[in-house]
Order: sequence, then C-alpha cells, then structure tokens
Amino acid sequence: MGFFFVAALFSISAGITYSSIQSAKKQAKKQADAMAGVLVNKESNIEPIPVIYGTRRVGGVRVFVSTRDASGGDPNEYLYIALALCEGEVDAITDILLDDKPITVSQYTGLYTVNVHTGADNQSYDSLLAEANGWTTAHKLSGVAYLAIRLKWDQDAFSGIPEITALVRGKKVYDPRSPSADNAYSANPALCIRDYLTNARYGKGLPTSAINDTAFSSAATDCDQSVTFYSGGPSGQKIFQTHAVLQTDESLFSNIKTMLQGCRGFLPYTQGTYGLKIDKSGSSVYAFDKETIIGGISIKGEEKKDKFNRMIVKFPNSELDYQPDQAVWPDAGSTEETTFLSEDNGTLLVENMDLETVTNFYVARDLARVMLKRSRSAIRASFTATSESIQLSVGDIVTVTHPTPAWSAKPFQIEEITLNYNGTCDINVVEYDSSIYTYDTSAEETTYPTPDLPDPFSVVAPTGLQVTASTSIA
Repeated sequence: MGFFFVAALFSISAGITYSSIQSAKKQAKKQADAMAGVLVNKESNIEPIPVIYGTRRVGGVRVFVSTRDASGGDPNEYLYIALALCEGEVDAITDILLDDKPITVSQYTGLYTVNVHTGADNQSYDSLLAEANGWTTAHKLSGVAYLAIRLKWDQDAFSGIPEITALVRGKKVYDPRSPSADNAYSANPALCIRDYLTNARYGKGLPTSAINDTAFSSAATDCDQSVTFYSGGPSGQKIFQTHAVLQTDESLFSNIKTMLQGCRGFLPYTQGTYGLKIDKSGSSVYAFDKETIIGGISIKGEEKKDKFNRMIVKFPNSELDYQPDQAVWPDAGSTEETTFLSEDNGTLLVENMDLETVTNFYVARDLARVMLKRSRSAIRASFTATSESIQLSVGDIVTVTHPTPAWSAKPFQIEEITLNYNGTCDINVVEYDSSIYTYDTSAEETTYPTPDLPDPFSVVAPTGLQVTASTSIA
C-alpha cells in the first residue's frame, strides 16, 4: 500500500463521505443511467464484470452466443448463450425472466434449458454449452457467476434474442464478528465495504493488517439494528442494507462513496488502519476549549446553495422489480414543509440524489430526511488544536467552548483532521444535531397491483358448442 493511496483515501474519509451531496449531484445522470442499465443485456468481450452485494435483479453480458450444433443437427434449431452476470462467488441466482416474463410461463414450456453457475473459483465447464461449436472444457468462467442457456427456436415464443434478467443474491462476505465462520451472504454495509476494500481481484486488495476490524465489527452491529417502517407494519426491518451493483470500471473512490452514501458511513484512516463509522445519535468524545484551541476560530455559516427544503431520492425499488423509483421528504403540505418554506421566505430549495445501494422506499425516504436536516444545521468551523486531538478521527462527535462566538459545549462532528509538522492539528467540524437520527415512522408506501392479464399462449378450448339448423330465404 503506497503513500499516495493512504493520502488519497484519507481525503475520501474526510471530504467525500455519505453527506457530500454536491459531489453526488454531479454524478446524478451517470448514476441514473447505470441504475436502469444493469437490467439490460450487453454483448461484448471487453465489458467489465460488476460486483453484486445484497440482492439485485440484473441483466448481464452475453460472452458466448452460438447457433451451431456440435452434433451436426439443424444449425438454427437452438440458440446457446453464456450470460455473465457478476463476480463470484454469489449465494444464489433465481427468478429468471425472458423479455420480462418468468421463464416458467407456458409460453416457454419445453423451449429452454438453464444451468446456473454461482461463480466458484473451481467451477467446472458447462456441458450444455459444450453442445455448441466453440465451447470446450477449457471454458470454465472461473470466479464468474453466469447462466448457461439453451433456447429452442419457436416463432410464436421468440421474435429474436430475448432480454434475460435474473435475481442475484450476491457476494459471500467475511464477518469479523465470527472469524471462524465461512464467508456467507450478507447485505450488511460494513461487511460489504470491508470485502470491497480487501478483495484483490475487484477491490483494493488491502491487507487485513490495514483494516480496523474492531471498528468494522462495531459498524456492522450498528447496521443490524432494526426499526418499524410504518405504523402497523412489521417490526425488525433493517434501515441499513447494501444492495449494490458496483461497476468494476469505476474508480475505487467512486464505488466506496456509493456504498458510504447508502449507510450514512464515514471511512476514517487512523493510526495506519481504515475503520468505518455509521453516522448516528451519539455523545461527545472530546471537548475543545481555549486551552486546546490554538489561536482563533474560522466560522462559516449555512449557504443557500447547500441548504434544502425538499429532498428527492431516486433508487431501484425492489417492490417494482428493481426499476427506478423515487422517495420525497418532506411530504407535500406537511408541517415540516410549511415550516421550512416559511424559514426560507417561500423559496423552494430542491436537491436530487441517486442512491444505488438502497432498494427500499422507507430507507430511501429516511435518508432523504436526514440529509435534508443536516443541510439546515450546517455551521462549519475550523481551527488549529493541540496534539491531543490526534487521537480523534473523522465522524467523531466533539464539543466546542469558546467566548468569541459565545459557544458553550456546542456539539460538532469532525469532517477532517490534518496533522501539521509541528505536532498540532488542523480541525474542520460541522454542526451536529443528535435528534435528527431518530427514525421517523412514515405513512405506508402506496403500492399498485400488478395487472392480471390472461396468457395469450394459454387458450382454453371452447366447450358446450351447439349447432342450430335454420332456413335461409333469398
């Protein structure tokens, strides 16, 4: 691990956390395109293979397509496809759709054969694809989760190569809280982020010595806490889960930022290791005052461009089969909206954000609420402090007492720490309000029933036919 990586990743932990809305905004169109693009099939031999954490419906890359039958039969009777979905090893691949219809509908009866490969490093070659010319025992796609598919041509069922998607329960990951257990499926954000940082094939490949597993274990436990999403709804719902399709041609920083945004995460670098903190209600761990602050304090108030009274979050909704959807906070006409508009002289200040790792309406809505409230309590301060502050890290809650702004134990959260050559530290903090993290039970999400249309390929034969004789006079 080189020095420049350490410095760059420290910058991420300080300045590109889940709360850096402005940098996320610049990527909004690209992320929105990616959200829809994961459901599309591509055909390429150079397309990057994504990493899936949690559960997502995805298309894939057709890395092998052939109509040639190695046995010498009709060359146009069967179509053979190897559809690469993601990096392995994943937990399961289920619910295959052909042109948005379940592969099990009567339209496709007798027309398909599918073999599922979850992407183990030692998986063997596929004998089904070996029926086609060009696929041999050397073609194993080791470490790649894919579908081997044979389709029989039927002009009533297919108009061309169908669009194929599948539901993938993603990567098996390591849990430092159970060090003796095997890797297992989990959507816990802390475990997914840890896996991405340590994996040498598609992640950064950091050694375990560079990971603070105590911090990651604590963050994983925070992510396991549950709430009730809406009044009368089921209990035990997790508000922090990662359901992500990470593109491996994106930068490490971009993918880490995407995962941090979905779990309110900070990734600090402290004493040679990387940890993880989940932004939540907490108490101060350090008190700054005139004895520990050297010189004056620079204070920056809230700016209109960074302050919002309506937040719109776009996300792939699992209730809509992972199609793009949106959640808005506050609700139109609500007390919160009326209050915010009054404070902002009636000016509507809207911010849009895309969340690639969130697939639940209530989670997206609550994150929109927290982000909006953070934007409205965003006084920032910077100062130089004595060397004792080196023990702190990004995300820590502190208090500041100083006569100039008349602050008495005012709570702040550390955004950045820079160690100076003389042993002092430059500290950047942002105003902190512990009350905003209490989950706000929302109204139940409006759902729309799936149309129950008849299957045009399943026609019931008429019964009870009668013939009546009649005389026709010209």
